[in-house]
Amino acid sequence: MCGPGKWCTGPERRGNVSGGILIAGTGSGCGKTTFTCGFLRALMRRGSRPCAFKCGPDYIDPSFHARVLGVPGYNLDPFFTEEETLRLLYARHSQTGDISVVEGVMGYYDGLGFGHEASTYQTACALRMPVILLVDCRGMGSSVMAVAEGFLNHRNPSRIRGVIFNRLAPALYEKANQAAEELGIRSYGYLPDRLAMQLKSRHLGLVMAEEVTDFAVKVDEIAQAIEETVDVDGIVQLAAEAACVEEIPWDNDGRHTRPVSWNTATPQAEGGPCIAVAKDQAFCFLYEDNLNFLRERGAHIIFFSPLHDRALPKECDGLYLSGGYPELYAGQLEENVPMREDIRRRIGAGLPCIAECGGFLYLHEQLETGGRFYKMTGVIEADALSGSRKGHFGYIQAQLPTDCLLGKKGTSFRAHEFHYWQSTMTRADIRVVKPGNGAVWEEGFCSRTLYAGFPHLYFYGSPGVGESFLEAAQTYNNK
Repeated sequence: MCGPGKWCTGPERRGNVSGGILIAGTGSGCGKTTFTCGFLRALMRRGSRPCAFKCGPDYIDPSFHARVLGVPGYNLDPFFTEEETLRLLYARHSQTGDISVVEGVMGYYDGLGFGHEASTYQTACALRMPVILLVDCRGMGSSVMAVAEGFLNHRNPSRIRGVIFNRLAPALYEKANQAAEELGIRSYGYLPDRLAMQLKSRHLGLVMAEEVTDFAVKVDEIAQAIEETVDVDGIVQLAAEAACVEEIPWDNDGRHTRPVSWNTATPQAEGGPCIAVAKDQAFCFLYEDNLNFLRERGAHIIFFSPLHDRALPKECDGLYLSGGYPELYAGQLEENVPMREDIRRRIGAGLPCIAECGGFLYLHEQLETGGRFYKMTGVIEADALSGSRKGHFGYIQAQLPTDCLLGKKGTSFRAHEFHYWQSTMTRADIRVVKPGNGAVWEEGFCSRTLYAGFPHLYFYGSPGVGESFLEAAQTYNNK
């Protein structure tokens, strides 16, 4: 039966009635996001209420999922969190829909270094979820079967239950399908190579979903192509075979209870700190679960726009400047002098603030882009300079050398960074180690009331960091 400590399928399933499916790929750029968005829309056309997840730390792909569905998309990252917490987050969010669709990251087995840690494969194993491999056929003929066979046999079990051939000439599908049968794997169809169905990219990946013109038309076209050449019903049936995550205990009301390792504070019904969160075209890299983490612990979230508002919310006790693309809106940010001055004044007066990557750039005196310098808030006495190559890229393990906004001396937390811009700031308060190659460096600004740096934080993976920020905001609130 379905209950505490059990994984279940079939009619006894609770919550995510139709289970889940993971869409993996042979590598970055193979079409995972394009297919996932079209598949989500095809499910919605059939009356389903899908919910969507993205493996790994990416912000952009969940924004596409969210725009298709009209509800938030979520990340599942086994580097940030223990598998127990990953399953809990999946279980919680999957209850909002009737089928869960998880989009992989990079190639299916790609993880830290040359291993599988933090890979899509690790997530599939943690969730015990069936996987469909999207095979990029561009520039290949029968060699695509060698690729598929390699993925199937690389690990046992691979959890791969089917393949879809992407960018395949329609005339070749019959032979590809036959070859898949001979390989012992089911083909769920193919997608032709149509330029109109591709989603545009820029230096940090795809452009944001809000920037895609005629988005609904484009996604409908992809969905229609999927309906014509992909066995959608077959994928839904396969998803129903997924194990549901009832390994997480249920309380008497049928809701999930948190495991001991959840390490949560008691939510405050009233009187919790008010956190102003930057959210607009320039500051758009936000984990929905970071906001959920803060809300669960009694925080009140107020969104504001550094582009369009004239000042911070007066009642805020903490400030969260998220990442994004401030370099694309540097002129508008410079022109909004009242906002820049208010942020500088409030942070200078002790307002607790987390500023990640793009938010960090905004706190500099000047931001250089396109060969021109634009005035920013001036909180950080340094300039932000554009570069022609990526700076530090990927997951990191960070440690605090002294007590600061993010925690006590010696606190360790996991984060990630991906940026082209660099800072002339000479101060470096956080010791960083890169998993995989062991590289060590120092970076970032961290005082009692301000964290500003390129690393992006994930609170469910490092709950002490989020709680330390909230404690500082609560102290500010009590003044």
